[in-house]
Amino acid sequence: MIDITIARITHVEWVHQLEMIIHKNSSTVSLPSYQNCELGVWLYGEGLRTYKEIPEIGMLEKSHKVFHIAADNVVDWHNGSKFNSQKTAQAELDFKNALKMSKEIVYLLTMLEFKILQKYQESQEVAPAGLKNMINHPWQALKSVIGERSSRLDVARVSLDLLKKDLVKGYVRDAAGG
Repeated sequence: MIDITIARITHVEWVHQLEMIIHKNSSTVSLPSYQNCELGVWLYGEGLRTYKEIPEIGMLEKSHKVFHIAADNVVDWHNGSKFNSQKTAQAELDFKNALKMSKEIVYLLTMLEFKILQKYQESQEVAPAGLKNMINHPWQALKSVIGERSSRLDVARVSLDLLKKDLVKGYVRDAAGG
């Protein structure tokens, strides 16, 4: 099983890298294909097969592909030798789309994680210890993987806080009928 916390952080990091690219503060960058990145390897290796009954897995696959298309466009723009205003404007749109898809991916991973745990609770199966620890103590699990003083932790916390705000705003707006 993929560590869903790490998968979330990976997408947060990619958005950060894309932001550095869009501001031209990075050297040449390469992005693995949607099938060869860590999430893609898991999705096409076992994720889609194992969790096919959970609707979010199909949505995750689609969002993941769209993220990679947008991110690839930003990387291609950055690595290209010609910068013009039209290509720059398109790269900025692609960056915004990648950002949107990354938030969607983080949300879908969280929902998938929740439903996997729910499945274990309903079936009375014992969830793997690592999965329980990751769910019950996500920040401790994250710190143990990437280090207490890592800037990745700061980026992850800020991005997840922003995601939570976006989700709450959406929930409040939906509840108000708008």
